[in-house]
Amino acid sequence: MKSKKKIAILADFPWSFFDHGATGRGGGQASTWLAQLAEEFAKFCPYEVHWITIDRGGIGARSVTMEWGGQHFHKIQSVKVSIGLALNYVPSRFLLSRALRKIGPHLIHAWGTEHSYPVACGTCGVPSILSMQGVLTNLAKRGYLPNHWYWRKLAKMEVEFIRSATIVTCESQWAIERVLETLPAAATRQVEYGVHSSFYDIAWQPETVRPYALFVGTLAEYKGVAVLLEAVRRAACNSWSLRIAGDGPLRDVLEACDIPNVEYLGVLPWFDLQLQMKGACCLVHPTLADSSPNVVKEARVIGLPVITTIHGGQAGYIRNGENGIIVEPLNPDSLAEALSRLLGDSELAKRMGAARHAEDRAYFRPENTARGFMEIYDELLREGPSASV
Repeated sequence: MKSKKKIAILADFPWSFFDHGATGRGGGQASTWLAQLAEEFAKFCPYEVHWITIDRGGIGARSVTMEWGGQHFHKIQSVKVSIGLALNYVPSRFLLSRALRKIGPHLIHAWGTEHSYPVACGTCGVPSILSMQGVLTNLAKRGYLPNHWYWRKLAKMEVEFIRSATIVTCESQWAIERVLETLPAAATRQVEYGVHSSFYDIAWQPETVRPYALFVGTLAEYKGVAVLLEAVRRAACNSWSLRIAGDGPLRDVLEACDIPNVEYLGVLPWFDLQLQMKGACCLVHPTLADSSPNVVKEARVIGLPVITTIHGGQAGYIRNGENGIIVEPLNPDSLAEALSRLLGDSELAKRMGAARHAEDRAYFRPENTARGFMEIYDELLREGPSASV
């Protein structure tokens, strides 16, 4: 019997998934699309898949291996993130190399330039895939990264990570263009990271007595949240409110503004977030740079209209005047007008929410993500096409 070819996926897989299922960022699971990718691979995958996750709780702790859904999961211990980066990821290089030698993969798939996993690209003499979760060099160029040695070094290393991979995948054409600005010779592919199946079960029922807009994301400058609060202040309307779900470096500054009709919810697990999205009149996401924000996809799967900008992957599927409103970035008056327009007209919000709803739900199916990666695996491993996932 012919043995299966082996794929090593190096990523911060949320191990709490095995006990509690997929719970989202507020449930302690950062890269929320990884759990659903494993769920899809469990349905059908012709390869022997090994997930390798680095636990940065201390190098002396015990490593763990387990199986789930026909896949192998390995958790290895290493030093804290800042120490590892200061050491040029030498501990991760050693530990990942040792784990990969034991597995003997035919293909390496590393996730995120924010982590040390891409150091394995270009090793073992096998092809490699680097899946971007953001483009740090773009954020650094635009001044949106914190002015700290840690982030400066990450952005600098990102260029080498991109160069070392056989193929770089991004969620959107916008992100691909940012990668090519960094390294024009990079071989890129678009694979959209889909929406977890639990969002497909949510029936949108927007609050009409006291309508609210919802913002979900990191409270950082590049998300446009400061502009959003200024827009709410200028709108000066008591008939609707803004709810903010998230945390980040700007939270204390934003709360100190004490703008009426703004409520801070903190970081929410998926169940609580889904309840907030279910009742929201619209999602507002005035980003200045986003590869393809998860929450915008989730909103469209549920059926919310979206107020956003062209600066990100969401501009590929949010159509101005159809399923959302595109506003001028850094323009609080434009944003205030869009908020007042949607929150003041429930019928308009419903029409926009319904527009392209079926198309968006089909586009963000998690099986599409699995199929997209399977096609690249087949290509790099010179296999025939896989059966449908």
